[in-house]
Amino acid sequence: MVVQLSESAKIGPVEGPVARFQRALLICASLWLAFHLVAAAGFIGSHTLRSVHVGGAILLTLAARPLTGRWRIIDACLAAATLIAVAYLVVESESIIMANWFSHPLPEKFLATILFAALMESIRRALGLAFVALICLFIAYAIWGNIIPGALGHRGLSVDRLLFSFYLGTQGVTAMLIGISAGVVALFLVFGEFLNAGGAGRTFINVALRLGGRIHGGAGLVAVIGSAFMGMISGSAVANVASTGVLTIPLMKRLGFSKNLSGSIEAVASTGGQFMPPVMGPGAFLMAELLGISYLDVASAALIPSTLFYIGLLLGVYLLAGSQGLQPVPENLMPSRRVAYAPWAMLSLILPVGLLVGMVVSHYTAQYAVLWALGATVILMMANAAFSDRSKPAKQRAGAFGRTMLEGLDLSARNIAYIGIIIAAAQLIVAVINLTGLGATMSQIIVTLGQENLILSLIVTMMVAIILGMGMPTPAAYAVAAAVLAPPLSRLGLETLPSHLFIYYFACLAAITPPVAAAIFAACAISGGKVIPTSGQALRLALPLFLVPFLFISDPVLLMDAELSRVILATTTGAAGVSALTVATIGFYRAPLYPAVRIGLGCSALLLLVPDWKSDIAGLLLSLALLALHLKWARRSAVAGGEEHAG
Repeated sequence: MVVQLSESAKIGPVEGPVARFQRALLICASLWLAFHLVAAAGFIGSHTLRSVHVGGAILLTLAARPLTGRWRIIDACLAAATLIAVAYLVVESESIIMANWFSHPLPEKFLATILFAALMESIRRALGLAFVALICLFIAYAIWGNIIPGALGHRGLSVDRLLFSFYLGTQGVTAMLIGISAGVVALFLVFGEFLNAGGAGRTFINVALRLGGRIHGGAGLVAVIGSAFMGMISGSAVANVASTGVLTIPLMKRLGFSKNLSGSIEAVASTGGQFMPPVMGPGAFLMAELLGISYLDVASAALIPSTLFYIGLLLGVYLLAGSQGLQPVPENLMPSRRVAYAPWAMLSLILPVGLLVGMVVSHYTAQYAVLWALGATVILMMANAAFSDRSKPAKQRAGAFGRTMLEGLDLSARNIAYIGIIIAAAQLIVAVINLTGLGATMSQIIVTLGQENLILSLIVTMMVAIILGMGMPTPAAYAVAAAVLAPPLSRLGLETLPSHLFIYYFACLAAITPPVAAAIFAACAISGGKVIPTSGQALRLALPLFLVPFLFISDPVLLMDAELSRVILATTTGAAGVSALTVATIGFYRAPLYPAVRIGLGCSALLLLVPDWKSDIAGLLLSLALLALHLKWARRSAVAGGEEHAG
């Protein structure tokens, strides 16, 4: 992560050693970004790209959170060690690739040790001490596995072998996960940040206000729609909360939403953005590369499940708003149609994203498509600076464009470094899982459970994915969970893509699952609410959404893996089931529901979610009958209440 530039460094001439350091750091970060773009064009080998990617992420993370006082010497030593170790990987890349597996002389052991120390310190600063402790626990398991009894024990690995695997082997800093981070994820992060720097976030909120603001509880619906749009670009629940939450949460609170409810709505909506095509989150690109399929296949498969997610969430927010009598957004807070759908703002948003999606659909590689989309974004930003608001002097417009570009570079470098450290940390854990055979052991346990009860295996898989997601960011949680959980699901006869999407979905939902719910904490920091009540509200909204992965893994038709008629039918019944379960969970539909009606709607929802036409018909008829009966009772109660009031 790059040090956040001071205002003087961003806007005007820089003076003083701190400002000069910030400017030099921004230049280095820009060159590092340019290196990724050049590599995407095919001019740099993958081994060199991965080495420089990890090295740059370590250096930028160390610079972002420097030690103070006399401890600065440690930063200098770690930075020097990283440069030397990465330089060796780059210079000797061909010999390392072709080297004998047992070639591991003393200098390489030393370089591996100092690079490992620098990476661990970067992980501590970026992700916290708990993540370092988790990695150390896995390393201890790798070394002393021979003293562990039972199925989890293994013969133990030497320190030399671990160092070799980390530095020179295929399980370390040049492993496939690092390649995905450097070659695909980094480019999409740059694209997303430049798109947002060009005003995409404000455009999303304006459009969301026009779409949902006039409905009762419109501020909550605006938060859901805006966060869904923004989540496509940011790909991170916490980043999404931080970017859109500063706009949506104050609006919700102003219009009567409680602190806890406003924070929970924003957290759940931001979490779903990681699963929402066309851009999704970094984990989606990991999935495409791990499965050896195109990103288009992943995005297509995620389209209907993510749509069901937001159908359930929008309905839940609407019902909660109705139960509390929350009103639409006032007209004075609504942007005009001219502002919300300003041609230039819409063009700056639709053209780059449309170009990206169009090229992916046309079977261009994701890297090639995002390079063109990024180029279109920068050109549009330049044109906007040159031709918009001609009343301002050209120098002032150029200065505004320069600040926007600096902001995009700054945020891009920080986010790429952060994700790079996350993926490197995940790679260390995945390496231990592969080298020790822990993955095979866990696979056998899950397969054994699945032979008795497939649902039980899926529940165990869900719990492990959520637990991993509690302690790790989503990309890391998915990468580790996929290494352990995906193989046994395949052995149980489940298809590969649905299995990976199942794991990824729950790794995303970990952001709102107590006790460690990162998106909830981020939302509470803005709303001023309390974590436990906000988590409770979030789980109430998200409870129906936890069934969506079970729905698509039992019926892969929802991943658009069938003829269109079957896809439409499965989507319709799935939406009806999620809606019925949402009504049952919220307990309100124009009036509070009796407990018996809520239970009946829950049963009808389960019938609708079972992939069978007979259960679909039964569930639909039951839910319609219960809602009709509820509305009849509600009208009677309203009439009786009116008569009493009149009397």
